[in-house]
Amino acid sequence: MQKALWLLVVCCQCYSAQTLPPEECQTPLSLSITNDWYPYVKFSKFDSTTGVDVELLKKVLEKMDCELTIIHFPERRTLFELTIGNFDIGLGASKTPERERDFYFSKTYRLERNRFAYRKNDHGVKQSKSFKSIIRQRKLIGVNLAGWYGDELERAKQAYNGFVFSETTIKRLEMLVKNRVDIVIDDDIVLCSEISRQNHSQVVIHPLLLSQASIHFIFNKQSVSPNFMARFDTALIKVLANGELEALFSHYVSPSCAEQLI
Repeated sequence: MQKALWLLVVCCQCYSAQTLPPEECQTPLSLSITNDWYPYVKFSKFDSTTGVDVELLKKVLEKMDCELTIIHFPERRTLFELTIGNFDIGLGASKTPERERDFYFSKTYRLERNRFAYRKNDHGVKQSKSFKSIIRQRKLIGVNLAGWYGDELERAKQAYNGFVFSETTIKRLEMLVKNRVDIVIDDDIVLCSEISRQNHSQVVIHPLLLSQASIHFIFNKQSVSPNFMARFDTALIKVLANGELEALFSHYVSPSCAEQLI
């Protein structure tokens, strides 16, 4: 009888430990947001920050009874600030060995495909069959300094001086329209969404796939534990299984982009 009672107490304690919010959630977790990166991040100076990735994160944390606060950092400071512990979570991250030393990675929540946009009357770019062809033509390349677009592009950044860095997709596409760069590299859904939203009728997306990567939420190792990560991944899997990500894409991504890319 005593043994059964002891087992009942232990089981109740285990159940309680799994149903109570993680100790990391005694205060709201902080998420770093840089700029508008539609449809994943929809930034507003007056309303709350939303978007596919932001709302997915909120849904996962809600399952854990955790609250979220959003902090805005410039793009180039984001990973540095996370590394030194000034906030807890980043989103839209692909894995690199350097990042894995500093951050915990959630399970994959979506895939990212990087392509490039160009002016439709640029026949040299249109006929290109490889990224090396773009380099050989000495084309100017608009890109995000903090982004990772695959090993080939990372090597090119070290050897080719034709990269032009700008922090937002909107600004890079404006540079493209004004002939200040020749191509703009980014996630293909982001490119398609902004081309549509900004009505850049003279800009198209090249079919060449530059890179593809699994995308994760990243967490500050100084502020969350492996146990927290295990619970977060469990909640993330449940949210994804419920079709929440597909519903968010349907809400934010235009039908024309969905038909072309998703």
